[in-house]
Amino acid sequence: MERHPACGSSKENLISRLLSCCFLLLLLLGSSGCSSLAKYPVQSELLGEAIDTTVDSEIARYYLDTYLQGKRLKPEYDYQIDHVYTIQGEVLPTRNDLKKISAEFSVDFASLFFLDQLMLQKKNQLAQQKFYDYLTTDKSHLYSTLAHFNSYRVLFVPGWNYVDNGTLTGSDLALPRQLISDLGIENHLIMTPSNGSVKASADVLSEAILKYSQYDKKLIIVGASAAGPAIHLTLGELLPHDQLSSVVAWINLGGILQGSPLVDYFELWPQKGLMNMLLWYKGWEHEDILSMSVKTSRERFKRLKLDPDLLIFNYLGLSLSGNLSHLSNSKYPLIKSEGPNDGLTLLPDVIAPNSSTLISVNSDHYFGEDPLIDDKTIAVLKTVIHYLESRNTAHRETYSNYIFNLEKSLLSENSRASKF
Repeated sequence: MERHPACGSSKENLISRLLSCCFLLLLLLGSSGCSSLAKYPVQSELLGEAIDTTVDSEIARYYLDTYLQGKRLKPEYDYQIDHVYTIQGEVLPTRNDLKKISAEFSVDFASLFFLDQLMLQKKNQLAQQKFYDYLTTDKSHLYSTLAHFNSYRVLFVPGWNYVDNGTLTGSDLALPRQLISDLGIENHLIMTPSNGSVKASADVLSEAILKYSQYDKKLIIVGASAAGPAIHLTLGELLPHDQLSSVVAWINLGGILQGSPLVDYFELWPQKGLMNMLLWYKGWEHEDILSMSVKTSRERFKRLKLDPDLLIFNYLGLSLSGNLSHLSNSKYPLIKSEGPNDGLTLLPDVIAPNSSTLISVNSDHYFGEDPLIDDKTIAVLKTVIHYLESRNTAHRETYSNYIFNLEKSLLSENSRASKF
């Protein structure tokens, strides 16, 4: 018996409206949590970027506006902040450390502390300075192309649901792809499953790397958000190191390397019921979603081993509560009890092993919402290529020095032999 088209259409529209209402309710609940955050206005500067926003506590405002500017004006606050530094030392705080600091002070305070600890590392200081140098140079110089760009091929790995939602969230990476093309750098979008598991995406990327490794260009892998764990899995387990010789760099744009607490949040009732309805309506597989859960992702992260010679750069949004974009402000409150987060994942869980980190002070997880995103995209890529070229130069210089010293040694031996 055929279903009447009008009835089918009406039923689908009803389901769609019900789902929309349910998720709108969740968003409203999240938004109300966000609006209930304390708001302390602050105007300051950090890592060369002007900040005009709000933070969630008086001590966070003092920390940003005074303490981090090298001033000490409130002995009580100074003592408390000094004590945090004394306990932590120069070790990068873990997610548990930051959760405790958030509970004692505030989430924004903990985010700022994490940033400052990252910048205590010399490699991050140097990388951030090079990034800033590019960002503040003349536009014509920033957007200029260089001959050695022809040596590289960029493989872009898109984020979750990039086919249906990519233009809204930026997960299709259309903007950076266009900017890189304008620089004359060959690049390709790797067509991973739009709503697939981490493993499914990693399998597609593995095939792409093997394909493009046949040609005489060095590969830079770029991926955002859900692409992060797929890239990590590919480079750290699926392909042996001898098949990755052409891959010279990985740019990790806010990758959820150790999962998103939002996935775990929606595994709890009553919100799990709404998630089940969404999975059914969208045709998504539950196991694919769970591959991005905290538990599964952290277990995977622990076992992966990357080539120590691979150049890795993280790009991390500081994600102060007053700087949240419209795409993050409903999600951030749902996971802020876990500590500093960018609206989708915890800040320390973005950091890849053996990597350098660049900070975008006024961004959250959704970098496309940053008004300076075009300039920053170019600055990030040029920073990475600068490091690659410097490494090549250092290698050539080392080899030249070796040859020079070898020739000098041989001449010396010949000179001694001629005396006998």
